[in-house]
Amino acid sequence: MQISVTMMSKKEIPATERTKSSNLSVLVVDDLRVNFLLIKAMLSRLRADVYWAPNGFDAIENIDKGSHYDMVLLDYNMPGIDGLETAKRIRRLNPELPLISMSTFTENPAFDRTNAPFDGYLGKPVDPENLYELLFNKLQKSREVNR
Repeated sequence: MQISVTMMSKKEIPATERTKSSNLSVLVVDDLRVNFLLIKAMLSRLRADVYWAPNGFDAIENIDKGSHYDMVLLDYNMPGIDGLETAKRIRRLNPELPLISMSTFTENPAFDRTNAPFDGYLGKPVDPENLYELLFNKLQKSREVNR
């Protein structure tokens, strides 16, 4: 699989300073910085702008203030506000924004995917090839809808 992406830099939030651009930008919402750094390293192959929100509240605030992302990768288990509630609130702010769950929990057959607000799922530990495939597929679908 080939993914064509223009030259981009890697950054962390404060995402409130982020403005809409044509570059690929991904927000990683995870309370563990090491998980963010792993995803950031994986996405460095795509030379994407990668931002970090250490909790759901920060992610929601940045999106509410107008920060632009092409996709949000959300940890499911976070203190304060979990990935499910974060996704529901983001969905109300921006219904078209692709939201991807990253968790071992959402991989469990007991998790009700039919009523969850996620557009896709990545199990942890995240496999880079699964990440690239999901990213490519969701962004292609999103671009087709927005034409």
